[in-house]
Amino acid sequence: MIDIKDELFKDMEAVRQISIMPTMLEVICQTTGMGFAAIARVTNDRWLACSVRDEVQFGLKAGGELKIETTLCSTVRDYHQPILIDHVDEDPDFKNHHTPKMYGLQSYISFPIILKNGEFFGTLCAIDSKPAKVNNPKIIGTFTMFAELLSFHLQSLDLLERSYNATIELQHKNTILTNVNNDLDTFVYTASHDLKSPIANIEGLLDVLSDTIAEDNLDRDKINQIMGLMKSSLNSFAVTIKDLTTFIQADNNNDAEEPEVLNIFEVVDNVKQDLIKLIAASAAKIEVICAEELVLNFSKKNFKSILYNLLSNAIKYRSPDRTPKVLVQLDQVTDKIQLSVTDNGLGISPDEQDKIFMMFKRLHDHVEGSGLGLYIVKRMLDNCKGQIQVNSTLNKGTTFTIIF
Repeated sequence: MIDIKDELFKDMEAVRQISIMPTMLEVICQTTGMGFAAIARVTNDRWLACSVRDEVQFGLKAGGELKIETTLCSTVRDYHQPILIDHVDEDPDFKNHHTPKMYGLQSYISFPIILKNGEFFGTLCAIDSKPAKVNNPKIIGTFTMFAELLSFHLQSLDLLERSYNATIELQHKNTILTNVNNDLDTFVYTASHDLKSPIANIEGLLDVLSDTIAEDNLDRDKINQIMGLMKSSLNSFAVTIKDLTTFIQADNNNDAEEPEVLNIFEVVDNVKQDLIKLIAASAAKIEVICAEELVLNFSKKNFKSILYNLLSNAIKYRSPDRTPKVLVQLDQVTDKIQLSVTDNGLGISPDEQDKIFMMFKRLHDHVEGSGLGLYIVKRMLDNCKGQIQVNSTLNKGTTFTIIF
């Protein structure tokens, strides 16, 4: 249901929807003889006009507000009971009340609008500067019926909104499932090809090794050469298996990983430990900038994987002309958290930038890897409705920006 504690007021959507019901207020004015009627959204500290019928130039329009403490609707809100005043000057309870005096009222009626789950939404009310006969069965019956109709209307809006959101979510999941199926087909084909190649190499080298060992005079240099080639093929085999495992884990673990409050400095330090050999070999410098009070709620395992892939790529694809420098920065941008990883490496040409998140896409053959890293990063972010963007200049560097 509509959250009455929501200070930003999804209420304005309720204003838009309820404003389609001016006929109800016209009937109220005609039935009561009063010149102003309104449907109001009332919270602990706000009074907002959703729909208005003003025949006496009271001066309030739909979307307008009154200070809650100047109204009687706060009393209706607190007790969930209507207030009916035929003639303020003759009413013992309200003749000295500040609200009628402030607005020059002599007649007043306000009924609570109670949602189906028991929450208080607001009031259906009418006022006039002249006395009016409102405390009678006909008026009470009319207001009771209209208040129930408004409650039903709001319930219907809520159900429609939830149905719409569920449909959007289902479409999102169907899109992900379609992409997963397509990616799995690609992965199975490519992985099987990448596995067959080192296996075939090893089989051929074993045959050569057997023939070499069977010779009368052992050629140790040739044996060592064959063993080196076999180790290289085994390494390729191991890399493919590792990538296959990483790919499967990225899909299977994403939904199971619970978000937690993360310290960016701590996670970067953990990743640096995993990359210690690569950092030492390249003399890479990694700097982290983040406001002290800024925190990120995300799966720690997935966030570490994202940072690992981005930092390792930043160092692997470094320029031979300069020491690699990487800046990791966490910022608050409007209501989103934004992570950027900037390097001074080789950069990516404009015509290749839209391809880097594809499965098995590698732009440089001199760097070891299968081309799954950025694909997995994007997959993780897609699954949690995050975004990743790239901005790169060839031979100057690259910035990856992630929006959570």
